Amino acid sequence: MEILIALGTFMCVTLMAYGLLYRTPQSAELESRLGGLRSQRPQRAALPDASAGFGQRVLRPMALNIGNRFNRMLPSTMSDRIDAAIIQAGLKISTGQFMLIVGVTMGAFPLLMVVLLAAGGTSVTTLFIYYVILLAMGAYMPRFWLLGRIKKRKKAIWRSLPDAFDLITASVEAGLGIDAAFNRVIEKVKGPFAEELTRTMREISVGRSRREALTDLTERTGVEELRSLINAVIQAEAMGISIGAVIRVQTGVLRVKRRQKAEEQAFKAPVKMVFPLVLFIFPSIMIVIGGPAVIQVKNGF
Repeated sequence: MEILIALGTFMCVTLMAYGLLYRTPQSAELESRLGGLRSQRPQRAALPDASAGFGQRVLRPMALNIGNRFNRMLPSTMSDRIDAAIIQAGLKISTGQFMLIVGVTMGAFPLLMVVLLAAGGTSVTTLFIYYVILLAMGAYMPRFWLLGRIKKRKKAIWRSLPDAFDLITASVEAGLGIDAAFNRVIEKVKGPFAEELTRTMREISVGRSRREALTDLTERTGVEELRSLINAVIQAEAMGISIGAVIRVQTGVLRVKRRQKAEEQAFKAPVKMVFPLVLFIFPSIMIVIGGPAVIQVKNGF
């Protein structure tokens, strides 16, 4: 048990020290080359707010610093995938902060639980089994939580698409421009889609092209039906076709897909009900029906 605690403590301290002191060779070389070109005037850091709590003054900056260092340690492909997943989940954290959460669930939490169990007199073999189980749970629980948030957010956006694009169609056919129609959706519709559309309209208002902003919207949401609708809007605008007619057709297709998916879920319901029926309902029915008969037979003998 002492060896396990010492090994876990050594790994945690080593990884934290490596993350805090790690510097890439490229950044060091670049800093040495630019050292004589930029001003060396020291800049005074902004003082923390004295009225803020301990978490805002100490814990939050520490977590941000450690998260940034974790982010620099990750490979670029892995960092991009995690960053895309975090954006689709609608979280306001960085990739390094998410990896810090994973590190806590994999390192600190299993070690703390093993120490608590060891204090209760648990054997070394049982402690090792618990440690492996908690380590696996700490590695996969943040991932499952992130995927669950992504799925829930995609479903909310997918449900709001037909009503939102019906409003866009009515606004465009009434004489409004596409930007004014999007702003009308922002005013009337609530939820993740309205939030992402608000961000898109802000990007367009500061000078970004509508095509790039809408394409980025589809990447942030990850909903394939929205991607088809946005591509249709972009193509209609580029070719001079009536946007209202195109959106009306695409919205009709989306409603058909939503009805088909509802029918698919309804067809799956009887299959999903088999296991609860066999495991819970049928045994209860057999006990209620056959119980009195068994009692009468027993009394007869």
